[in-house]
Amino acid sequence: MRWLIRITVSLLLLALIGVGYQIVGMMTDQEQYLPPGELIDVSGYKLHLYCTGEGSPTVVLEAMGAGWSAYWAKVQPELSKTTRVCSYDRAGFGWSESGPLPRTGTQIAEELHQLLTGGGISGPYVLVGHSLGGFVARLYRQAHPEEVAGIVLVDAGHERQFEQDQFKKFAAPGTIVFPIIRALTAVGLTRLLFSLDVTPSFFATQEADVPADIRPLLRAGWTQSRYFKTMAYEGAALEDTAGQTGTAGSLGNLPLTVITATGPTWWPDMPTSVDPTRFQKMWLKFQSDLMKLS
Repeated sequence: MRWLIRITVSLLLLALIGVGYQIVGMMTDQEQYLPPGELIDVSGYKLHLYCTGEGSPTVVLEAMGAGWSAYWAKVQPELSKTTRVCSYDRAGFGWSESGPLPRTGTQIAEELHQLLTGGGISGPYVLVGHSLGGFVARLYRQAHPEEVAGIVLVDAGHERQFEQDQFKKFAAPGTIVFPIIRALTAVGLTRLLFSLDVTPSFFATQEADVPADIRPLLRAGWTQSRYFKTMAYEGAALEDTAGQTGTAGSLGNLPLTVITATGPTWWPDMPTSVDPTRFQKMWLKFQSDLMKLS
């Protein structure tokens, strides 16, 4: 019993030390990595909006699930040579404050509308949606069709993907792994691993090809305590988001471009339960279906 008490007390002390380390680390990151754009109030909480370049129409970049403005670090500078480009951080990611639940696509699209309005960024917009961002782009156009001049879908989600066995297998490990990482992050272990340059392969793959000066920003974002919590909230609402998008209907004659990866590696660390050939066939079929929206 004495040994059990000692072990329990030791673990509690380590956890408290870890929480303190995490809090200090987040405060340091906040001071070191200032937002490149503006923080704009949206219904009582602030979202980060970063616009560069000049011209019209304005290109609005909507990141993948668990992504934020830094994920467009190689794309935005190139696009801004031609026109005005805006990326932003959805509520709970990057420099943005957390927003209300549930984190469905319609909620996110409305927040984006308020953000652009509050930031004085007038339309028309070309909406670029990557993965989850594709749902948001289509829902934004449904709610505000007069503001949208065109849509670009980049490996965008499809409303029927959750009906597919291969996609279910692909998504299943995240429901187990990400809550664990969330707990590790809260007690500073994720931050410690990054400081030792022991980067989980999922993150190492993402940062491999980005400019060196962007990597610290990514790590600062990934090690925020709210990062995986927000990721979980968006994930929990994803099927509802897909259902909302399924009722959005046709895009009419709206200019539409669909971009998709066709290489052998669609996703880093693809679960071994997934058949890559069948998954790719399913995914390319869905991407072809998206072209029929317009």
